[in-house]
Amino acid sequence: MNKSLFLHCLKITSPVFFGYITIGIGFGILFVDAGYPWWLTPVSSLFMFTGAGQYFAVALFAGGATLGEILLVEFLLSIRHIFYGLSLISKYSGAGLRKPYMMFGITDETFALVQTEDVPDGMNKFKFYTLVSLLDHSYWFFGTLSGAVGFSILKKYNLDEYFQGVDFALTSLFVVLLIGQIQATKDWFAAVLGGLASVCAVVLYRFGIFDSSSIIWTAICAALGVMLLVRGPAFFKMKADFVSGEEKTC
Repeated sequence: MNKSLFLHCLKITSPVFFGYITIGIGFGILFVDAGYPWWLTPVSSLFMFTGAGQYFAVALFAGGATLGEILLVEFLLSIRHIFYGLSLISKYSGAGLRKPYMMFGITDETFALVQTEDVPDGMNKFKFYTLVSLLDHSYWFFGTLSGAVGFSILKKYNLDEYFQGVDFALTSLFVVLLIGQIQATKDWFAAVLGGLASVCAVVLYRFGIFDSSSIIWTAICAALGVMLLVRGPAFFKMKADFVSGEEKTC
């Protein structure tokens, strides 16, 4: 491997390193605290590699969610990656055998680096993109592994009681993500709608309308239904106007 390429990628991914190591340790602790063996943490990070998705998966597993609920929630949580993939088609075209891993390794941070950082002169762009993905993946892998191993050792010596409340890391993570999304879009509607749908679903469960396994399904379906009714007509009208404008241009 080209040493200068490695050092360059190491430099530009250093901010991701500090973020992934910190959040990864939190996930490792949360995963072991939920009752799973430490060795499943690196396995999860190696084959799943989705920070928010992995955090959320722990809560879903612990809450006894069905496989269908888990798949739906994870799909909705990661649906933005569809647009990431579409915008990287030209950049990743011709990558050959590297392409499957390059697509797998797309995260918010990796996507941002690939889109904003220029490939150094004289360096193979596919080696550059692959190395960025590999480094980011390794940061997350070792962060989660460190948290899981460290917390397992603490549990062995009955010191884990000092980490009570670490499960709130999941709530904190999604609160931060929500705040960032609202600040970027200046749109409170989806956040308020999701909160109200969740509260209504819990209230219906408390009144015995359905069991606890249907809370997530009900909240998601209700929020999506209202969103389509309120925002759907405007969205499809905008799309129709756009298509009409394209036809006139042609």
